[in-house]
Amino acid sequence: MKLSVSADSLSRELQDCSISYIVKTMGQSVQMQNRYGFKIVVTLGDSFDSEINGYHHQAVKGFVIDRNVRHSCNSGEAMMFISLIEPASRWGRSLGILLSGREVCFIEELIAVEEIETILTHGLDTMGETVVAQRIQAFFMRVAEKFPALPPERMDDRMGPVISYIDQNLSKNIDLSEVANLAYLSSHRFRHLFTEQIGLPFTQYVIWQRLKKSIYAVASGEMTLGEAVEVFGFTDQAHFSNAFKKTFGVFPRAFLQTSHIVLQVCVEKE
Repeated sequence: MKLSVSADSLSRELQDCSISYIVKTMGQSVQMQNRYGFKIVVTLGDSFDSEINGYHHQAVKGFVIDRNVRHSCNSGEAMMFISLIEPASRWGRSLGILLSGREVCFIEELIAVEEIETILTHGLDTMGETVVAQRIQAFFMRVAEKFPALPPERMDDRMGPVISYIDQNLSKNIDLSEVANLAYLSSHRFRHLFTEQIGLPFTQYVIWQRLKKSIYAVASGEMTLGEAVEVFGFTDQAHFSNAFKKTFGVFPRAFLQTSHIVLQVCVEKE
């Protein structure tokens, strides 16, 4: 599902720093993983029950959840909108401040249920690309209205070449010591600086980028799953499948069969 791109900077950054998709649950409790960033989950229909770090919550419409928080959803055979957002991005930093140390923020705290149901309505997955794009962008812009003002933050100059190098060499084995040399740091110091600046450990960030590029390439029809596994630096299909399941809670083929990947959620405002 390829959608048009907006010139709006906040929307454009969201497109660059997230993976968004609409997925059909299969009538059973779904164990969800969240290792690589903040996650937004919203049901496209009735509310659902959820268990978050051992606590049961009933009649939930959706939530924003921090990474590495165990959670499951029991929503019957419903459609759900899910977005994973990189922690160091402007969106990720805003969500971190919004959570303020909490593991989860329920979506009803940010947007009235009636408005959520109007924007992310039942049957969204069957609508045309432009309508889907407009509604998803409208949802994110409403969430952004609740963001507190971000404090000034400037990324360490040494991170620019590092991020560019990773992005351009995903097909290769990316050695931490080699990348640390680009930043003129020891491996130990680089590891700490990278996590501090990017919000993810070095290895997890590289895996996240490989998964993101692979998903987009397959969803757009640019590559087959096998081609994406090879092009984006996974050792083999098993390596890719295991990394994918740790991120999304299901294996890639099952995910691609039940999900609509939103490649670009941004549209021009009228």
